[in-house]
Amino acid sequence: MKQYTHRLLLWFIGLALVACSPTAPAPTQTSPPLAIPATMLPTAVPPEAFAGSWAISFEYQFPPNSWAVGVHRYQFYIQCPVVNQEDFSSEWVLFDVSEDAILYNQLIYLRLSGLSTGILAPSDLLIVHPDQPTVAIITFLGLTEDVAKQASECEGLIRWDDKPPWLLTPGEPFRP
Repeated sequence: MKQYTHRLLLWFIGLALVACSPTAPAPTQTSPPLAIPATMLPTAVPPEAFAGSWAISFEYQFPPNSWAVGVHRYQFYIQCPVVNQEDFSSEWVLFDVSEDAILYNQLIYLRLSGLSTGILAPSDLLIVHPDQPTVAIITFLGLTEDVAKQASECEGLIRWDDKPPWLLTPGEPFRP
């Protein structure tokens, strides 16, 4: 019986403390989130948290009708000490050109990993139409803004088939 009395007494004391305590502030109503953010950055993360979120691309636009029907190959060579201490030479990438291939209304990108429909899209094309506009592109990702700006001074080349190498033109640094 004594334990029951103590428990009952503690319960009343707790009830009295809760009743006498200041009330918690009423929650304020917030406006619903915007459907389109004001900036392209995530709203919860300040820009300085993404110090390595810059990129720069180097590209070469192939002239119209550059590709004859058949198998072709290409390779990149990059000399960019600000990004990579050693010169970089990619493996040869093979692709096929056929009259039976789809002719896309957009550029097709020749990238390190193969052909794609965008500079950061999956490389899932193996075959292109001979009239397809194409551009060779290599993109450095995860750079700081300063390194991306310095990287515009780097030299990049594309070699394809048995042609002499062509210079890749650096683009403006951007945030992917």
